[in-house]
Formats: sequence, structure tokens, C-alpha cells
Amino acid sequence: MTKNRLIAGVALIVLLGLVGAIAAFVVDSEQSPEAVTSLSIRGKVVVEAYHYNEATGTYDRFYYYESSNTITIIGRDYIAQQLGGTPSDEAKWISLSLNTADPPPNTWEELGGGADDEIISGGLERAVGTYDHTAGTNTWTIEAEFTASATHTDVQQTGLQWVVTGGSNGNLMAANHFTPVTLTSGDTLTITWELTLS
Repeated sequence: MTKNRLIAGVALIVLLGLVGAIAAFVVDSEQSPEAVTSLSIRGKVVVEAYHYNEATGTYDRFYYYESSNTITIIGRDYIAQQLGGTPSDEAKWISLSLNTADPPPNTWEELGGGADDEIISGGLERAVGTYDHTAGTNTWTIEAEFTASATHTDVQQTGLQWVVTGGSNGNLMAANHFTPVTLTSGDTLTITWELTLS
């Protein structure tokens, strides 16, 4: 009798252990960090300016700025269209402006938020950025280098656009208002957009 009770007790312990392991597996599977239950996009912009040093023959960085960017309302519509509708051109064109305005995302369709003031000459006109992404990661970058051929005082906005035509409106996916920087002829400006899916 005692032997039968011992066997039954061991069997019960084993059974409870199996139930617990299965429950833990189910919970772990439902909460796995690899499982994607929602999707968001966030980004940042890095702005760097360099001046040519004749004495050393190199470019010295004299300006650095980094901050998060704004995904515009039309930019969100563009992303939805790219993912679920009919894809259009890639958002890889980088624009610049001197405008001091900082409009809210729902009204920001062009740099300056309504003023037609995107820089379209002097070496800072809209340029195609280089796309870079490592497979298996959730981040990609778009980077462009501009070389000023004239003086530009207080450059302070950049946009990520999906249309090549400089000064065109209604194609601003994301924008950033940064601390003003002045460039003289020969200075270079590097804009790096980093976008992350999470």
C-alpha cells in the first residue's frame, strides 16, 4: 500500500512538472521578444559641417548636431502606401532650407511649412542620398554630402523627400529643424537620416 502511494505521489509530481513546463512554454511563446505585435517608425538626423584646412589639406569638422525627426502626416500616408498600396519612388532625396518656421506635423508638407524657400542652388540643392541597411537589423540610413558653392547663412532645416525635383511640394516624408549653421564656399555639409522600425 505504501509502495503504491509512493508511486502515485511520484507520478503526480512528474505530471505537475510537465503541466508547469507546458504553461511556461506557452507564456514564453506569447511574450517572445521576437514576436512583432505592433510596428512604429522613429528616426534621427545627424548634421555635420566641415571646413577645408589648407595647412593640413584635410577637412575639419566645425559643427555637429543630432536630434530626433518629425514624420509628417503625408509621410505616414506615404509609408502606408509603400507597404500596402502601390509603391512609388523611394524616400531618399535630402533637401535643405534657411526657414526658421517649425510647423506641426499635420501642416508640414514642404520645408518651411508653406513658404517656398527650399534651397535650390549654391551647392545645397536637393540631392539623392545613399541608402544603407544591414540584413536582419531594423535600422537603415540615408546619407548625402553637400558642398557649398556660395555662402549660405543659417541653414537650419532638412527634409527627407520622395521626389527628385527641388522645391516641389507635397512629398516631404520627414523633417528636422536643427541649430543654424553658416556655410561658405567650399564647406561641406553631411546629412544622415537614420530610421528605425520598432
